[in-house]
Amino acid sequence: MTDAAAPTPGLAGIPATDPLAPYDAVLLLSYGGPRGPEDVLPFMRNATAGRGVPDSRLLEVSGHYQGFGGASPINARNAELRDALQARLAERGSSLPIVVGNRNWHPFVSQALRELADSGARHILTLPTAAFGSYSGCRQYREDLAGAVALLAAGADGSTGDGFEADAAARVGGDGGAPVDLTVDKTRPYYNTSGLLEANIDAIVEAYGALAEQGVAAADVRLVLVTHSIPLGMESGSAPSSDADGASGQMTHPAVEPAAHSTEDPAGRLTEQREPGVAADLSTEVSYVAQHEALASVLVPEVARRLGLEKVEADLVYCSRSGPPQARWLEPDVNDHLQALAAGRLTDGRPAERPGGVVVSPFGFISDHMEVVFDLDTEAAQTARDLGIPYVRAATAGTHPAFVDSLVDILIERAAAARGENVHPASTTGVGPFHTVCPPSCCRPGTRHPGTRPAESTAHEPAVGQQSAMSRP
Repeated sequence: MTDAAAPTPGLAGIPATDPLAPYDAVLLLSYGGPRGPEDVLPFMRNATAGRGVPDSRLLEVSGHYQGFGGASPINARNAELRDALQARLAERGSSLPIVVGNRNWHPFVSQALRELADSGARHILTLPTAAFGSYSGCRQYREDLAGAVALLAAGADGSTGDGFEADAAARVGGDGGAPVDLTVDKTRPYYNTSGLLEANIDAIVEAYGALAEQGVAAADVRLVLVTHSIPLGMESGSAPSSDADGASGQMTHPAVEPAAHSTEDPAGRLTEQREPGVAADLSTEVSYVAQHEALASVLVPEVARRLGLEKVEADLVYCSRSGPPQARWLEPDVNDHLQALAAGRLTDGRPAERPGGVVVSPFGFISDHMEVVFDLDTEAAQTARDLGIPYVRAATAGTHPAFVDSLVDILIERAAAARGENVHPASTTGVGPFHTVCPPSCCRPGTRHPGTRPAESTAHEPAVGQQSAMSRP
């Protein structure tokens, strides 16, 4: 079943005892991807909006989709996850409908919200498909939501009437409808949930088994943990900073609330009231890289235990760098790392024994989309073949039962916070982020290109010139 074809269950009669009350619908919020060859170029224009990338360059990059019929696998993976969430929520007593909405392709966020609004939803809980906190994976999705909510409030979310490409550029489609006011909340990042940890451990152990079938002993394998690279400026802005001025894209649309506001207590003193899920102590809110390091610190020892080894050699590397050559992004790239390992070293020059094989785990991604099936299954796998290193790519979390359970827990946790209950988020790593609304001092976009406008000036679109770190879903 595709997300376009999935029926939206009726909203009438949702009981107050539903574990997701006070919400009346769930939006699975994702990046989006083309569904056919004719979608690729307008999709790529959306994904690079404001960065001045010429169509000639976009056509070169869009060649990655040709081996997949011009379609991104993210669409099918999101549909599978939606169905798994819907089934597990039903088992746990929730009748709320779930639909998929995307930043950069149909169904756009505005289309998904209109579908839910037409079914009667007015208070919607959003679950992004990004597990880690950063501008691209957190605040920018809130900007997407704020822009879509504003479109529906104005009744301006329908087709432009100027054709397919104009609708895509405006991130709208369909018939639209009358103005409607929605309240939309978001869950916290969930990289530190037990289900994501368990799913990745299971997949890595299985991948070690596949190398064992090729005659490679577990002790001779190096574990390569891969996540999406982001610009260094975005990394430095991904954790709270004491010197941040907050002017970094913080959305203040009334339907997508700021993290805090001041009110008077009964004695007339000003006190800070925080949005549910935002702790007063932000000391556990760590950066994008630190989040991955924290997950690796609990994952790698458990992999070693499961394999019966005293230690597993593991490295954190990156893939899917994009943007202009002069921009600095997180390194090392997975291909550079493999080449260094083959030469008996790391990319920083430190010695490392050439491995008998590598298990590449895309633990920074929750499903098999283009960054995985092209960057890892195609490019990195070819690099390993050229180097003569046995290579197995571990599965992503996908619809692993434990992962789906944790996502349901995250939804229920956010609903409890919305009801005013005292919520104590669980964390496998002992650190956050735990926020559901980005504090002004974190999830900042980093350096923009010269002459560009701040995010607030184009609330319904990615800020002109910002480097979106999610380039090829």
